[in-house]
Order: sequence, then structure tokens, then C-alpha cells
Amino acid sequence: MLKKTLLALSLVLLVALALAVFSVVAEEDLVPLTLINKTDQGVTVTLASGDVYYYLYVPAGEERAFTVQRLTYTQNTWACGDTSTSSVPVKIQTRWVFTHCGGDAPNWGEPYMEKIHISDAPDGKHWRFKHK
Repeated sequence: MLKKTLLALSLVLLVALALAVFSVVAEEDLVPLTLINKTDQGVTVTLASGDVYYYLYVPAGEERAFTVQRLTYTQNTWACGDTSTSSVPVKIQTRWVFTHCGGDAPNWGEPYMEKIHISDAPDGKHWRFKHK
């Protein structure tokens, strides 16, 4: 009886360990993406890559954290009454700061942060996302 109980307990622990390992491996394909909206309007970003699609919305003056797959996406951004489309790699933890609607983005920002102004992002002359 004791051997059967120990065998059953060992089997349950082995299955739990296997599930834990598989869940950690699956999470490695995900990466945090934070959108910070410093505009006076909502910002919408869509990310698409094959069968993977994300619709991200951040109200004016707010910050939202998302978790997305580690891929290169075709992105569409709607902000400040304008739209922009391009390809963007999301490979590491990144923060995108949408700056005020008038003028250029003030500077690059910190490492792994991109300050975006819709009139020049991401294909425009001031798109400076360097941390890939």
C-alpha cells in the first residue's frame, strides 16, 4: 500500500514538474510592451505577424502594459488624428512613449524606450528606435 502511494505521489510530482518546465519555455516567447500616451487623444496600435494579431488601445494621458509574442510585426498606429504603418521588431521589453501632438519627438528617450511622434513615426525621419 505504501509503495503504491509513493509511486502515485512520484508520478504526480513528475507531471507537475513537466508542466512547470513547459510553461516556462512557452513564456520565453513573450515580451512586455508598454505604451505610454502623453497625447490629449487615445492611441491605437495594431500589431500583425502571420496568424498573430494584437489590438492595443491606450486612452489619453494613460499608460498600459501588454504582453506580446517576440516577433517582427506590421504595425498600424492611429494617434493625433493621423495614421502610420510600418514593420517593427518587438524582440525585447520595450516602452513606446507617444509624445504631444505638436512638434517633433523631444529625444530618443532611455534605452529600450522609443518616443514617438505620429508625423514621423515609425517610417519618418525621426523614428529612432535603436534598441533591437
